Amino acid sequence: MRVPPGARVYLTTVISLAGVAFATWFGMQAGAAQAGRGWWTLGAVVASVTAAGVPAYEQLRKERMRARAQRAAVDAAVAMRVTMNDALDPIVRQLGRVATAARQHDRDALAEATIPMVLDSAAHLTGSGRVRACLLRFTPGTPGMLVPSAYSGRVDDPLEPIAEDTPQGELIFGMIRRNQHLFCPDLDDGPPPGWQVMPPQTYRSFAAVPVAAGTDAFGVLMVDGLDPGGIRRADVPLIRLLGGLLAVALA
Repeated sequence: MRVPPGARVYLTTVISLAGVAFATWFGMQAGAAQAGRGWWTLGAVVASVTAAGVPAYEQLRKERMRARAQRAAVDAAVAMRVTMNDALDPIVRQLGRVATAARQHDRDALAEATIPMVLDSAAHLTGSGRVRACLLRFTPGTPGMLVPSAYSGRVDDPLEPIAEDTPQGELIFGMIRRNQHLFCPDLDDGPPPGWQVMPPQTYRSFAAVPVAAGTDAFGVLMVDGLDPGGIRRADVPLIRLLGGLLAVALA
């Protein structure tokens, strides 16, 4: 049976104090005894060893746990680097093929094939729980529109197009013009001004980044999760990187 950390500290303290008290008492008895002094002395020694040994053991145990936690953190970091390398290396190679394709038709086909690769990486490398990654692309016309064109990850109802002349559109089009990003860890706790999640959508957290290369913008990469905190602030840099890779493919 595992003892909770708080109870373990309390129990260790009680045992240590009891050991000190018994060592003192046994020592007094050994000094006053006329017979059996050896047994009282032995009891004092055992109690002293207990009083000193229990905290020392707890300290050693904590050091071992800290060392294991550090090794686990290093192993997790290495595993994440390997995972990211395995996910991003094919994308980079694909972008190389896009750049070196001789004919425009071939470049266009290779670029379109890059999109699901990037979205799949976004859906599996960021967030926790059931995550969805979506590319929204510009369509010609007035007002400007962002229309969902490709998904990866969680199977859910498609996102609605976003028009520039709506509060949500003003927010996201402004984000693109300023090359910023939108992030919300819990839409029920405080969505960005003007942002609305209408049924049947049920996502609770999201990040949206521009898909832009220099002054050329192609759309938005949005990654959302069903749970509060499903998308974390720490995920935003990677999502921005993947948005940049999409822009390179579409440029």
